[in-house]
Amino acid sequence: MPQQPPEQTNQVKQKKGAKRLLWGAAIILVLIAAGWSGFWYYGYTTTQALVDQFVAREVNGQKIVRCQDRKLGGYPVRLALDCSSYAVVDPASGWQVSGGPLQVYWQIHEPGRASIKTHAPMHIEQPAFGQSYDITGSLIQSSVLLTPPNGIRAVSFKAEEATLAANNAVLGQPVGTIKADSLEFNASPRQQTTGDLDLTFKASELSIDRIPVLNGEMTFTAKDGLNALMQDRRDPAGLWLRQSGKIENIDGWLEIGQKTLKLKGDIAFNQAGLANGTLKLRILNPSLETAKVKSTLSAERDGFNGPLTGLQLMGKPVRDGDLVGSEVKITLVNGAIKAGFLPLGTLPALR
Repeated sequence: MPQQPPEQTNQVKQKKGAKRLLWGAAIILVLIAAGWSGFWYYGYTTTQALVDQFVAREVNGQKIVRCQDRKLGGYPVRLALDCSSYAVVDPASGWQVSGGPLQVYWQIHEPGRASIKTHAPMHIEQPAFGQSYDITGSLIQSSVLLTPPNGIRAVSFKAEEATLAANNAVLGQPVGTIKADSLEFNASPRQQTTGDLDLTFKASELSIDRIPVLNGEMTFTAKDGLNALMQDRRDPAGLWLRQSGKIENIDGWLEIGQKTLKLKGDIAFNQAGLANGTLKLRILNPSLETAKVKSTLSAERDGFNGPLTGLQLMGKPVRDGDLVGSEVKITLVNGAIKAGFLPLGTLPALR
């Protein structure tokens, strides 16, 4: 029997070796997929049991959570709970949230973060205090990051193409309906202390009755805000006013028409909810390039241009990066706002 040339023999061995590698890789992939599926199914059954217990829970005969037509899925990368409608009640505070449909999901690699997504209107209500808020948006998202055993490390909320209507003496009547391309809120305990709460608000194309369209971001720390929230969920603002009422490290910016505003300072609210404090407000003019591009003014966006320009004349000249303008000292005394001797209005009492 004729022998194969050495070159052909080597080629045959290489092909057999390649096939063995492919088969080995395929077997490994199958084992990984089977192991992952088993891991996901374990998470699924555990979560299903927890959801059943949570939905069945009652306090004084009242359901805490209602999830209509609930369905758990999300394979392969997450666990997702879908509800055609929902209602959540906090018996301790009386706050209620309802709407639908809704999806709550957890990523397998980050089980401590629960995320919520909905396209439907959301209704938030506190019947005892006569407060209610209705939020609509093309997309409403929220997330809660938990740390064992029962700690909350961060909370976030975001709404796209949002509309907020409020039945609240402070928020609803003075400003009316709030609309924005995007609204975002983030809260987390301050790392250096245990009782303070860091808060961030962001808005894009924010529109409020009688106020020009604005964009901006504001961060600050509510001193002892977390303590008040944990001790009295029914009226945390009232407890916070009695315990501290301090807002520290205010740092924010706003774009109103062609002006850029930057704000820094601290505020302390008394027990009646009236603000006292000193703020530094920088009112900055646009760069020459921006001014040329936005040469046409409109009441919708530049309605405050005149008053802000007048207010600049009361401050001292300042440069902030590429922008120039002036810095004005703003004082608040029992809610009354002044720039020097000029009254600017009144900040409503916090309730």
